[in-house]
Amino acid sequence: RSYSFITTPIFYVNAAPHVGHVYSALVADALHRWHRIQERSPAIFSTGTDEHGLKVQQAASNQSMAPQLFCNDVSLLFRRLFDECNVSYTDYIRTTEDRHVNAVQTFWGKLLSRGWLYKDSYEGWYSTTEETFISESQASQRKDDSGNQLMVHTRTQPCM
Repeated sequence: RSYSFITTPIFYVNAAPHVGHVYSALVADALHRWHRIQERSPAIFSTGTDEHGLKVQQAASNQSMAPQLFCNDVSLLFRRLFDECNVSYTDYIRTTEDRHVNAVQTFWGKLLSRGWLYKDSYEGWYSTTEETFISESQASQRKDDSGNQLMVHTRTQPCM
């Protein structure tokens, strides 16, 4: 038996949901409903929240909240909004849930045991905005309004 699997991105909880989040959920919901109407195969529709990352930690700190409590509050906003919009997801996943943590640990363990992961070190600039490392050729120095030297990605925001 085959299944159709439809998913949205898992949304960062660094801020309350906005129209772009609703749009993504509604487009996925429309596809999910179409699959159900067609009755060709059962459809699984997954959405949820990504509760890890520096931006999430910073957002919690800016609200003077513990990261997990902040994640709980914002994830609930997403869930309530999707429910209010009658989004017919079949699974709402949070990356801090035990089932997600266990699945990731199992997957990671398989990659490690097969030799597909290795330990090494990396040194470079990190862009919080893009959540990626930036090469030296992509970074340049600039002064902020207070005269402090910052490393900035040539396209975006300051690097750490």
